[in-house]
Amino acid sequence: MSYVFMIFGWALAGWCGTGLARPRPEPPGPRPWRPVWGVIGGIAVGLAFHFMFPAQGAITRLDYAVTLIGGFFGGFILNDVIDLGRKEKRA
Repeated sequence: MSYVFMIFGWALAGWCGTGLARPRPEPPGPRPWRPVWGVIGGIAVGLAFHFMFPAQGAITRLDYAVTLIGGFFGGFILNDVIDLGRKEKRA
């Protein structure tokens, strides 16, 4: 499987992870960088999963599916971490 295809899949999975429902209300203001952080988190965690669970020989669909799940949650987690660091003070 081509690394270009894998990176595209991880980016797409990370982008999809940015839209998960959150139990708390969203702070006011636009957030144009949210999908970008999701893509970065998806690629980073997908690549980390790829090297944590090395495939013997060719990468199978199941190996790739595991890394896609990691990419999905990587995008979600990176956005949550960034949101925690950006807590705005409320009056």
